Amino acid sequence: MRHAGLPNRNAAQKDAQARQIGFRHVMTHSVQLTPRQLSAFLDDDLDGTGPCRVREDLALDDLAGTDVLPNARILLAELERGRAKLTGKGRLNREFVAILMERFQWRDLDPAGVRAVSKVVNEGDFPPARYLHAVLKLSGLVRRDKGYLVTTRKGRDLLAEEQAGRLQATLFRTTFVRYNPAYLDAFDMPEVFAPQISLILFLIGQFRAEWRPAEAILRSTTLPIRELTEPSHPRLPPAAFSARVLRYLHWFGLMEEGQGVANQDWGQPRLYRKTALYDRMLRFAVP
Repeated sequence: MRHAGLPNRNAAQKDAQARQIGFRHVMTHSVQLTPRQLSAFLDDDLDGTGPCRVREDLALDDLAGTDVLPNARILLAELERGRAKLTGKGRLNREFVAILMERFQWRDLDPAGVRAVSKVVNEGDFPPARYLHAVLKLSGLVRRDKGYLVTTRKGRDLLAEEQAGRLQATLFRTTFVRYNPAYLDAFDMPEVFAPQISLILFLIGQFRAEWRPAEAILRSTTLPIRELTEPSHPRLPPAAFSARVLRYLHWFGLMEEGQGVANQDWGQPRLYRKTALYDRMLRFAVP
């Protein structure tokens, strides 16, 4: 079982060899970065002091078509109506998960499909509930209280409609800095994308809004570390990148996901392109 939170991120960020390799790699792209600039990206906690700046003033209407923000507000609102009893292992109970399945509007996820596989749906069977429970807790918006999940003062404050932009930014930062992006997958590969997420976001931001397979985005935006250049299986890195980076960007409304061919051949790779919201929500100040 993977942990929802990331281990100490600083140790991975400050690895001198990775920085040197990364500098040579970034210089091969159309965007050239100095060692100082690359270090700034690798040290970035997305808190506004590094190169990546996450806007906090977007309105609820701007974010209505996304997955994370509207459904996080639904979960917080349900907790405000009544505390949710947790299981002995600290997970959401089945009744509360059933409520979320009825209330959530999550693109590309059909509750009927989940029920077809699991007649009794637990938190672990419904990825949006598992993800939001973890990220809301790591963000300090919910907490455990005597066996129940309750909202915190911060969670209640950010539930207000006029705080939608702050809530989106908070959940985004937590997802890519404190949350373990490998939490929902079972790939036999360590998490290597979080320490370089600011660099990945910056390089994706340089793309035109063109469809690209995950493998092409991976090659264009990540450091050539051993886990990516010498994988146990050649399809493992792009699959993990899709699950640990592109999936969450899609959920936040920053990436669009599409099929490679008109007949939706299952063997064709999924394609991705950034949305208009990407450039509105993320800005970069390269030192």
